[in-house]
Amino acid sequence: MGSITSDPLIIGGVIGDVIDDFTPTIKMTVTYNNKEIFNGYEVPFPSTVATKPRIQIGGGDMRSLFTLIMIDPDVPGPSDPYMKEHLHWMVTDIPGTTDSTFGKELTSYEKPKPNIGIHRYVFVLFKQEKGKKHSITPPFSRDHFNTRTFSAQNYLGVPVAAAFFNARRATAQRRR
Repeated sequence: MGSITSDPLIIGGVIGDVIDDFTPTIKMTVTYNNKEIFNGYEVPFPSTVATKPRIQIGGGDMRSLFTLIMIDPDVPGPSDPYMKEHLHWMVTDIPGTTDSTFGKELTSYEKPKPNIGIHRYVFVLFKQEKGKKHSITPPFSRDHFNTRTFSAQNYLGVPVAAAFFNARRATAQRRR
């Protein structure tokens, strides 16, 4: 393993801006159209992520339940993200060793629509309290979501996994 400074979650500011430092304990794989997304990867154009991804959760067992959130901490733009965080997706009650399609979607997937600059889209996975199904309260609004507050209000503790990708606004094709 490299030094802690090589962690893309730290370099990308996800740890700090969105979540506190944590030790990942579950393997989470984010796949859009059968293409795995890696931390800090920039999607070539927002259409790549227009449909919801498949999130595979390794580790744990079927009795372990997980909550997944996807947020954009850079709304409306990274230089002045005064509306952060924007909630793009929330799925709860995902059994361990399965994927997001086995969970309960509390907030439907909203595709990334970055306007200004490069936005980070962050997936955070939490382990729910033992055997507590339907214990997560969805937020009233997608805007001004706060991952730390959400975690505290729903007794989720520290994340067990996190991932992010970058996207910028699609630019119009120039004709030559």
